[in-house]
Amino acid sequence: MLFRPQRPVDILGWKLQGVVPRRRAELARSIGEIVENELLSVDDLIEAVKCGDTMDRMAEAVARAIRSRIMDRMPVFVPLSAKRAISDIITDQLRRDIPAVLEESLARLSVTVRESVSLKAIVEEKVNNFSLDRLEQVLLSVSARELKHIEILGGVLGFLIGLIQVGILYLSSM
Repeated sequence: MLFRPQRPVDILGWKLQGVVPRRRAELARSIGEIVENELLSVDDLIEAVKCGDTMDRMAEAVARAIRSRIMDRMPVFVPLSAKRAISDIITDQLRRDIPAVLEESLARLSVTVRESVSLKAIVEEKVNNFSLDRLEQVLLSVSARELKHIEILGGVLGFLIGLIQVGILYLSSM
């Protein structure tokens, strides 16, 4: 009854539907809140981008792209050795300046991102866009072991309750 029936079924005036399909929107909203509040915030993403290695790689990529543009845009009559010398001088200067510019740009961008990006809304939309079969697959992949334990525990409890009932019936018939 967690996932099936996916669509409401009318049985003697009662509507039966699996818990997950019926509460899909609420489930998506809850997952979004948990992701944003407990797992990964926009601030976490910004800090991950600010980490040294990422900033260094971005600075290097920008320097390479600008060097390539400089080499491509210089007139044909400029000798290749002069092109290389000019692009090396500019690239060296850029490599010194780019980290500070990236840091400043990222600081300004992070304010905009904090105001305009909602991880909760993104996750909620993604979960709501899952087909019910895909949502079932995802939830089962996360909780399959726990659901199996619940199933086994339910079987054991049912067996014990049955034994107690048999014992009560046996004792009451004496």
